[in-house]
Amino acid sequence: MSTIVYNRVALIGLGLIASSMFWAMKRAGLAGEVTGYARSEATRDTARRIGLCDRVCDSAVEAVKGADLVVLCVPIGAMGPVMPRSPRR
Repeated sequence: MSTIVYNRVALIGLGLIASSMFWAMKRAGLAGEVTGYARSEATRDTARRIGLCDRVCDSAVEAVKGADLVVLCVPIGAMGPVMPRSPRR
């Protein structure tokens, strides 16, 4: 039996890493809700169409609001520029 560890997880970047994490968390029952955000509208539309994340958001601020865990699923070289744009608690 699985136990929810995180009520809400936010995935920033919706590529292969986020996809693997989303499906693993849902399969294991570790997250109540998984939100996601991608910079590209086309990527967000694709994520919605294929059911990647419980809710795909149109801004990082919206995706991380109320999250217990935020995971940056972007290439390592993009993490520096992404962090200053992330909201602080």
